[in-house]
Amino acid sequence: MKAPLRDSQTRIITTLVSLALFLCHQSPITAFMLKDHSGRRDHQRSERSYTHGSSSRRRSILNDGNTREDMEDNVLLLPLFEAELIKLQRDEDSKEAQRIRIQDLKTIIDDAKTAAEFGVRKVQSEFYDAFSTADYDKMSGVWSRSDGVCCAHPGMHSLQGITAVMESWRQIFAGYDGSDDKHSFQIKPSRVKVDICGRTAICTCVEETNGGRLEALNIYRREEGSWKLINHVASPVMM
Repeated sequence: MKAPLRDSQTRIITTLVSLALFLCHQSPITAFMLKDHSGRRDHQRSERSYTHGSSSRRRSILNDGNTREDMEDNVLLLPLFEAELIKLQRDEDSKEAQRIRIQDLKTIIDDAKTAAEFGVRKVQSEFYDAFSTADYDKMSGVWSRSDGVCCAHPGMHSLQGITAVMESWRQIFAGYDGSDDKHSFQIKPSRVKVDICGRTAICTCVEETNGGRLEALNIYRREEGSWKLINHVASPVMM
């Protein structure tokens, strides 16, 4: 009985010693691997932040109710790009990766603003074309369907909500026949200035009409990949 017991104890001791030796050899390697993986993760996070932006911020934008297509729209991300650019430009000890990212950000911002301004000018042209031709359906397509829209016609109180705004256009268009060129009301914007602020565009212009000039303010908002009018204010200019 003693021999088997001794053999059993010997095997247990041998196993424990082997395990201890294994752990001793593995501990520095494990520590190195943990350190290496940690550094690698930091590097990967830094790399992602410079090349793709913050995924958490993108998820935040998506969770605010925008579609996946909107998330990929650089116009919606303009404030984030501009904030990142300012932060990187303030860093005097910028690394090569940061300098590359700065140039990339400038390109992204310029391209997004150029595309946005083109889209805003297009929808503004549609707005004044619908105005001149008394096209109610086209005018309806220009405006956002949000209840937060606002419109102030010259000499009138501001109208709140899409229902009141569109009813005002219906009444205005009923006052003249846009199909008759001789009596049609013509209005064209001049001195147009567009300022892109993320998903909002502020546009000022002078409205040239048959009877004079008006200073106008139009505010557009990015909705589902297109620009929609949310605020129109026009005031006569004293000659």
